[in-house]
Amino acid sequence: MIKLRNMLIAVIAITALSSTAFAGSFGVGFGGHAASVSVDGTEAGHGGGQKSATGGNDAMFGSYFFEYNFGDSERFTLGADFIPGSFDINRKTLKRTDPASGDANDTAGDRSANATISDHVTYYADLVIGAGVYVKAGFAQVDIETKEASTGSGTTGSYPNKTLDAWTFGLGQKGDFGSRGFYKVEGYITDYNQFEAASTTGNTVTANLDVVGASFKLGMKF
Repeated sequence: MIKLRNMLIAVIAITALSSTAFAGSFGVGFGGHAASVSVDGTEAGHGGGQKSATGGNDAMFGSYFFEYNFGDSERFTLGADFIPGSFDINRKTLKRTDPASGDANDTAGDRSANATISDHVTYYADLVIGAGVYVKAGFAQVDIETKEASTGSGTTGSYPNKTLDAWTFGLGQKGDFGSRGFYKVEGYITDYNQFEAASTTGNTVTANLDVVGASFKLGMKF
């Protein structure tokens, strides 16, 4: 609900700005992304002990966006980019085999874990610094859905799903073609806030998530 509200606010704000601006253009379009996700985390057990892991994944995905370009020169842009669907944070599910510890909540068995990214939204500002080259800064939100499983006979803990905030920065090149078409080629990095959660069995986990990516976007101006 929070992200839906923020999306609506972004649409209303950009539309309002476009209706009051003396010059400029409204743009909509689609993009393709190639990104590399890296994650490192630590899990602390309720009975003591700590386990660390690192992982990552490479993904290709699409997005759709809308934006408003201000002024006759259209050097400054405000926009929002939405990535539908989801993909796994780690390219393979992490697995381990735990021995029996005598704790009813920690019996012997195989345990697996992964997480997915979904419903990614980025609100951004572009500033052209010359010859179509622009710098970008933005605020992003993403849903993190955890996935845990165990073959042990004890109680299996699960972690809650969360929405993470992030800051994103990029450098790109934009240009026009035809009477209303435009393109954007961009490289970017996104640094997410730390994921922190407690499981239903009292364990705690912290994880750091970062994304490095590139995109190619095509749009139309109105």
